[in-house]
Amino acid sequence: MRERRQMSLRVLTGTAEIDAIAKDWQGLEDACPDRLTYFQTYDWCRGWIDTFCQPGGARPHIRTVWMGERLVALWPLMIVDGPGIRRLETLGEPHSQYCNLLLGGGEDAAGAMALLLDRDLGDGCDVAVLRPVPATSPLAPHLEHLPPIAGYSNEASVLNLSHYPNAEAYWAGLGKLQKRNRNRRRNQLARLGELSFSVVWPDQEEFSELVDLAVSMKRRWLAETNRLSAGFGMSGYEAFLKGLSGSSAALSGACVSVLRAGDRVVAVEIGFIHHRHYYAYIGGFDWELKDLSPGKVQMEMTVGWLIDNGVVAYDLLPNPAQYKASWSNHSVPAVGYALPKTWKGRFYAGSWLPTLRPALKRMWSHVPAMMQAALGFGRGALCLLLYV
Repeated sequence: MRERRQMSLRVLTGTAEIDAIAKDWQGLEDACPDRLTYFQTYDWCRGWIDTFCQPGGARPHIRTVWMGERLVALWPLMIVDGPGIRRLETLGEPHSQYCNLLLGGGEDAAGAMALLLDRDLGDGCDVAVLRPVPATSPLAPHLEHLPPIAGYSNEASVLNLSHYPNAEAYWAGLGKLQKRNRNRRRNQLARLGELSFSVVWPDQEEFSELVDLAVSMKRRWLAETNRLSAGFGMSGYEAFLKGLSGSSAALSGACVSVLRAGDRVVAVEIGFIHHRHYYAYIGGFDWELKDLSPGKVQMEMTVGWLIDNGVVAYDLLPNPAQYKASWSNHSVPAVGYALPKTWKGRFYAGSWLPTLRPALKRMWSHVPAMMQAALGFGRGALCLLLYV
């Protein structure tokens, strides 16, 4: 434990000591003014630890700063042993979309950050990998002295909803071509049955089934579009998502947007609401209806529902894409840093992350589908390798 201006650093690694600060953690969530902190909440992190931090797997490394007995800052990280290399990274990687921290308002931010970023950061590991850090995060200016990941460029696409008084105002602000295209999509999809939209919460019976459906739809899309994803291959992933909490009364936590045509579910989206900020986490649609764009219709209806319920942002999360840009009206830059501690860490940060890993992903994308099917037995191993 290190002392600095009456503040102390405590690194939590066991579930018992993490559970002991549950109320402090949740209180800090409420006090933290940064909206981009859902993936640092107790609910997300504790569920992740229960599911994925098993013996032989990732180990929690929760860096906390205290003013006496009051928790003033918390940064959830984990230690992962990959093939031949030990990494310190964001707790929940690759599914935690932002590397951020909880910092209470009105605190000695500089003092807290000095403790969180103490020189022992990453000790015992080959490399500390911190990404994607939102440019708006209190972390960002304090990480600028660390080596950036070569060639790393990222941003989150966000639709600011705060200036729309209602869904009708949002619709009225669309261009003529946008309105025409959206009407066409709705009309074509409605030929299958009357369209209906709903938002389902964890305390509703169909939530669990819809989570399974969303993940299976996403996996189908990944396979059909020849993409690799280590995250969707992780055992227990659906159970983890089903265990997340959410409240319609508080308008907070996990929820699922559902679009139906008649009785048929044609598109779903798992999302999270935190401080009136919505994270569009996993979207899926009936692949057999891909030409009718059911996912776009669902997104439009989700946006309208969010506006009418006072949510101020529809966040399509990092990793830019053309479709994300078309749905957003501003972006949040995100940065990445890799702090090597050993020669293996230097190789990882200087060669694997910026060059070899992207080249391997590009190579796979050019392998013909038939050959991929023949090599299907190695797909899981390749996904695991690309997660490293």
